[in-house]
Amino acid sequence: MADNPADADLIELGTKTPLGPYLKEMWDRREFAIVVPANDIRAQNMDTFLGQLWHLLNPLMLIGVYYIIFGVVLKTSRGVENFLGFLVVGILIFQLSQRAIQEAAASIRRNESLIRSIQFPRSLLPVSAVTGQTIAFIPSLVVLLSFVLITGERPTLRWFLLPVILLGQALFGVGASFIIARIGFAVTDIQQILPHLFRLLFYMSGVIFSVEVFITNTTMQNLFALNPMYDIITAARWALMGLPLPVACVVGLVLWALLLPIAGLLFFRAREHRYGA
Repeated sequence: MADNPADADLIELGTKTPLGPYLKEMWDRREFAIVVPANDIRAQNMDTFLGQLWHLLNPLMLIGVYYIIFGVVLKTSRGVENFLGFLVVGILIFQLSQRAIQEAAASIRRNESLIRSIQFPRSLLPVSAVTGQTIAFIPSLVVLLSFVLITGERPTLRWFLLPVILLGQALFGVGASFIIARIGFAVTDIQQILPHLFRLLFYMSGVIFSVEVFITNTTMQNLFALNPMYDIITAARWALMGLPLPVACVVGLVLWALLLPIAGLLFFRAREHRYGA
């Protein structure tokens, strides 16, 4: 073996990079997680007549469908004064996490050729999925804020906490994406299962009804705080609409945002040497 000082920083292929250098490399290559998904989002809908307008039209149409079914037909608006604003916040916030995690599920398989040709932290792929969907959420955020204002809500100091809540949601999404990306690599069928799991989660997250009104048992209400999507949606409604925010939801959101990215990254890295092999 050559006694070359330059070899000191080299890591033998097939060995696991220590966490410190690994995180540094992720940071050094952070543009990959921003530029690539941004270009992908820009390319979407380019072959349609309305083009980028669909980023605005899709959330509007989704809101219309859910409002007719649940607000008009099924009357789940009971106990909520501003049900349209309530519904818009719940639907669009939930959709952000759903799309990011579903995108992450296929991120490894979809980029196997890239993995085989370039050495880089594979964890950037699920992070890119979250980044891309966050960028795509900007038009939906405009729709969300517009509906909240149109339906009678007025800006307060709590509105400045919305970015903090969305940051917590992004951190939760990154952690969940690490986990689902590894599972998606091992079990490709997960992409077929996820939509059904999210449909179940949708009805368990208080998106279309007030948990406080329909669930009167205190223990059951507290159990909802274990659901990260319920925590995020409830916090967003508190910030934008002044609705109640149980302490359990705050604690739940903080724990999910802080612990899941760490656990998810460790889970993802445990099999990283197999991705693309």
